[in-house]
Amino acid sequence: MRRTRLVDDAMPRLKDYQVPVVELICLLCDRHCAHERKTLVKAFGASVSFAEIRRRMAMGCERMQTTKGDKCGAHFPCLSDGLSDGS
Repeated sequence: MRRTRLVDDAMPRLKDYQVPVVELICLLCDRHCAHERKTLVKAFGASVSFAEIRRRMAMGCERMQTTKGDKCGAHFPCLSDGLSDGS
């Protein structure tokens, strides 16, 4: 049986941003990665949230799941227009 997730319309989604390259930066870990938007659409679909992409790209970060919650500093510069990326 297929699992479905609730959709939060307030969460920024990949389809809402037409930037050619999506960057993920974490100053705490000195992490920087960039992926072509069209590659992310192929891998996850256009309706994927940036929060989900962040969780997948930052997988393995020991700060992601702490006893005090998510302390990972990973974020998307393309969301700097005031929208939250879930962190």
